[in-house]
Amino acid sequence: MTKRLLFLFAFLFPVLATAQDNSVELRDAADALVSSHNSLQAAYNAIPSPMTQGYRIVIQQTYTGANETYPISFTQKDGASASQKIQVYPAAGVTMVTVGGTPTNAPSWQLDGADYVVINGNAGNGPAGSAINMTIQNLATTGANSSALRYLNGATNNHVMNCKFAGYTQLSAGPRTVEFQLSANNPEGNSDNLFEYNEVFGGRSGIGIAGTAANPNKNIVIRNNKIYDFGFAGIWVLSGTNSFEFTRNEIYQTQFYNAAHSGMNIAIILGTNKVAYNKIYNLANTSTSTLRGITVSSTSNGGTLQIYNNMISLALDNGTKTSVYGVQLGGAGDYTAELFYNTIYIGGAHTGGTAGNIISAGFVKSNTGDTSSFYAKNNLIINRRTGGTAGALHTGSFISTLVTAGTLDIDYNIYYGADSAALHAGWGGFVYNSITQYRDSAAPHEQNSNFVNASFVDSVDLHLAGASLGDLRLAGTPVAWITDDIDGNTRDASKPYVGADEGLVPLPVELASFSANVNENNVILTWTTVTELNSKSFVVERMISGGSWTAAGEIAAAGYSTEIRTYSFTDRNVAAGSYSYRLKTVDFDGSYEYSPVVEVSLGVPSEFAVSQNYPNPFNPATTVDFQLPADARVTLELYSVTGEKVASLLNGSLSAGYHKHLIDAASLRLTSGIYIYRFTAVSADGKEFRQVRKMTLLK
Repeated sequence: MTKRLLFLFAFLFPVLATAQDNSVELRDAADALVSSHNSLQAAYNAIPSPMTQGYRIVIQQTYTGANETYPISFTQKDGASASQKIQVYPAAGVTMVTVGGTPTNAPSWQLDGADYVVINGNAGNGPAGSAINMTIQNLATTGANSSALRYLNGATNNHVMNCKFAGYTQLSAGPRTVEFQLSANNPEGNSDNLFEYNEVFGGRSGIGIAGTAANPNKNIVIRNNKIYDFGFAGIWVLSGTNSFEFTRNEIYQTQFYNAAHSGMNIAIILGTNKVAYNKIYNLANTSTSTLRGITVSSTSNGGTLQIYNNMISLALDNGTKTSVYGVQLGGAGDYTAELFYNTIYIGGAHTGGTAGNIISAGFVKSNTGDTSSFYAKNNLIINRRTGGTAGALHTGSFISTLVTAGTLDIDYNIYYGADSAALHAGWGGFVYNSITQYRDSAAPHEQNSNFVNASFVDSVDLHLAGASLGDLRLAGTPVAWITDDIDGNTRDASKPYVGADEGLVPLPVELASFSANVNENNVILTWTTVTELNSKSFVVERMISGGSWTAAGEIAAAGYSTEIRTYSFTDRNVAAGSYSYRLKTVDFDGSYEYSPVVEVSLGVPSEFAVSQNYPNPFNPATTVDFQLPADARVTLELYSVTGEKVASLLNGSLSAGYHKHLIDAASLRLTSGIYIYRFTAVSADGKEFRQVRKMTLLK
């Protein structure tokens, strides 16, 4: 029996070893097989340096990593370039392949000075955004350098996509699942790297970036990733980093850990950096410390951080907490921060905190740099968090420090605080529930900002819903270089919505004024619009006292306009009485809304009068206006210049008021020439009024 078992073991072992021998293929640029290997490291080592063509490392389903020595290290290959890349991917048909082991205090895979490497986790090397068929992991739970993937020593122009990265060091200080490390002796830094469409699980931080001041990591793009269940930060920028771009990532939690916590923690700002189109939500921790969606603590000078079109929701109760902030701009550095079109929601019930302190806010500016510059426009910040220590405060935003020599430009923002004190915003150390008092305190800033609640799809999906769609109070101001929203929808060029979501319902006409004036028996209506979006027409509606609304006329609207426009409509020959007027603004989609109502009164004239006919000269018709202060018998007669009576135009009793009579030359068979018309009015008390005027007919 023993001999048979030994024989069976000896038979199986060569089969397994042989399977691993062919588990990684090295192919040339034309996809021809160069050689087969038992590890990724062996395949990479087989690539010549300098390279004269691109290469492909194709991982087979049989790969287990049993022959790897960690870290797998891809070093520099001379000749690598944009046209001669090294591509690594699972073979077509692979369901899932796993790379990595348990290298404590070391990465599973590192790009050590490697350039132009493409790691694609999609089986068959599909495009970015394809299915994930490769996991890269480090199972170690301790060790400051226990990462799944590390860039170091000048790794540049690399592209990593469609992979899942896993780290298990949430409770160990320091390590990141994916880390961009130091480049101590290479001035290029770990620069121009693209990391997209990946899943990043765990780690003390999901992704960490820490370069040196002399050789900073530059132009790192992290986009379209899911980053979740980390211990400290989803993305942590520690040092030596210049001009990063973090866009269209989802950062969230399904598991919670005992640490101060933030979606993004940015400790340095150099160059121009972009944080845009991200969704950060369901963050939580089990400690009593702070919770932040995005926190900035930079002590560097001169850089710019653009934060726009992000949705940040911190809606969980989160137990006892010092404070919960959506975005906090802190640190002592003199930098420029631009916050535009962000939607921030704070919810849940608070426990703990300190009386007199702001324990929750959508946005806090606490930076102490004297020459810093801060621009904040079109942000929608709603705080519905309640509870906490008695006397602790919840607010929409809090601008606690004001620059002395830098620039502030803050306006067109919406703030709302829903706790019992309704403290919607703070400025310079004071908090306010009155928009008038807040604007007075913040002047000349925030003069177009407002305190308004908003409705969302739910506490995580912060797209506008319900009454907030079409709510003109949520109108912002255009920012020239931001033309779309978080979903790629085009921003309205004149009156965009505040927040990350450009609502699908266009904001209606903004009416600046509407007035009515009386001229004899005419009512002249005038109105002015500031902006018009999708407006088709203005219907003028009239109602006599005690009556019902009727249409008096209609004026075409501008459709789309960003300029101040003035309109006028004259309602003619209105009988004496009291009237109300309103405008019905009709959009091209059939929707409409009414303006405020204006009221006028038309009385009877104080004396008899008859006007010069108009037009004069005329052909073929002309009009004569006259007014009666009392009921009267009226005659209007037409004579030739020789005194011959040509026609009796009017003969009858009329009521007091304003009247007009049309003279039609054709029906009277008048020839060209000068005529005289005589007007006579006799009131019931015997008073008589006569007037004679000339008119000229030209044919």
